Amino acid sequence: MLTLFLLLQTPSPLAARADTVHPVHDALHYDITLVPSDTATHVLAEVQTTWRLRSAAPVEMELDSSMRVIRVLVDGKPNTRLSRTMYARSAGEIEVPHEKQAGDTLSTRVRYHGLVRDGLIIGKNQYGDRTIFADNWPDRAHLWLASQDHPSDKATVAFHVQAPLEDQVIANGVLEKIDTLPYGHAVWNYRMDTPIPVYTMVVGIGRLARTKLPDANCAVKCVPISVWAYPRDSAYAVSDPFRRASQIVDYFSSLIGPFPYPSLAHVESSTRFGGMENATAIFYDEKRYSTRNLGEPVVAHETAHQWFGDAVTEADWHHLWLSEGFATYLEALWRRHADGDSVFRAEMRTAANTVFGSKDTERPIIDTAESKLVDLLNSNNYQKGAWVLHQLRGLIGDSSFYSGLRRYYSVYRNSTALSADFARIMSQSAGKDLDWYFRQALTQPGFPVLDVRWKHKGKKLTLDIAQTQTPEWGTYRIPGLEILVDGKPFRIDVDGRQSRQVIEGVPRKPKQVEVDPNGWWLLKTQSVSGN
Repeated sequence: MLTLFLLLQTPSPLAARADTVHPVHDALHYDITLVPSDTATHVLAEVQTTWRLRSAAPVEMELDSSMRVIRVLVDGKPNTRLSRTMYARSAGEIEVPHEKQAGDTLSTRVRYHGLVRDGLIIGKNQYGDRTIFADNWPDRAHLWLASQDHPSDKATVAFHVQAPLEDQVIANGVLEKIDTLPYGHAVWNYRMDTPIPVYTMVVGIGRLARTKLPDANCAVKCVPISVWAYPRDSAYAVSDPFRRASQIVDYFSSLIGPFPYPSLAHVESSTRFGGMENATAIFYDEKRYSTRNLGEPVVAHETAHQWFGDAVTEADWHHLWLSEGFATYLEALWRRHADGDSVFRAEMRTAANTVFGSKDTERPIIDTAESKLVDLLNSNNYQKGAWVLHQLRGLIGDSSFYSGLRRYYSVYRNSTALSADFARIMSQSAGKDLDWYFRQALTQPGFPVLDVRWKHKGKKLTLDIAQTQTPEWGTYRIPGLEILVDGKPFRIDVDGRQSRQVIEGVPRKPKQVEVDPNGWWLLKTQSVSGN
């Protein structure tokens, strides 16, 4: 075991970080007051943030330059260290000087207003009613919310949102109270006591019908599940895509660990994505409701994100597969659990074909050269990421795989991780060094393409296996590759551009030779021929 730990402590591309901006200090809690206009895209907001300082450097927050900052307080008082300037502000950034040291805590309060350009989607929904929905991914939260807008810095959050009395308000966490105001409005107060990434801190306002579903995870602690939809879509939402929403939570809870948050709401919204996994309040694209094509796989995918993406968050955008690949594979495992193995296999084949036909296959999963964050939403991080997990499960077995997955979740719950962290824990679970596997799966482009030629003589079957993929993809190690000879399974190890394996005990010339018949490896077989 000592050798294993020494190997995993050497510098590894699995720990590579590519984001150019990283948080300066640790934001512990955001307390957000939001007062949107009833008719326009103007908002008035105040954000009080509690910080743990990492150095004596100024506190920095991102905020869209279209917002006008009215006031900045430090520990409840104007900053007097600089004569007449309370804060220095460049485009998109608020810089607050202070006189404290590393390890100290600090409170900032920023009040601002302006017209929202993005991140908070304000307008009419598909039925002509006014709605407001936050849509933060990847780093659009700061366009309306003064924050440290990076996934590696997680914080608890409270919302105080003003809205007309006829509207409903959804936000992260638990609704503590609704304060009625004398002029036809109310303030909805939500609180989330578990740290979450800023991109999942959301609010939604509109005419929404709420439907309670059966509680989930009651074997540990019951989790209230609800559906929020525009009134004319409410019946469809409850009867179709969300009919097994509670059972999905039950399944993932038993597979990974108890649901990480106090409740879960599924919300029809104006997100630009098919679904967005905001912690405790998943937002779905309203167009999927009007066309009646919001499928249960999307619901399972976004629900899986509550564990991986929200509770365990990638510390750097370029490790997005730790979120999207996990959600994609867990959704497929739900289909296997609920609908059978044939459905699961078909879904994994579809995922493989997506990878085979994608231009992104020419690049590795951990693609530190990609600077456009939205382009990380690709087949590498979704479908190929799911295959990284599926191959791993086949390589180390169900027991080691699921125990490692549960331990990874337990260790990094409410925190952040890089690919090296996952690789280390899975190696420990399997009892062997898997660094080689994660290096090839995450840092090499492409996939193996095999040309298999066989020759039978006596009772021996000789297999010559060539990896014929483009040289730029490198070669792949495929231990324990299953070969089915006239229905009888054998296992061989493929390593290098050319491999030769001799299988004893084959009494006659085979009629059929199949490669990886059970589909454990992401590979293509160019040809299988023999004499």
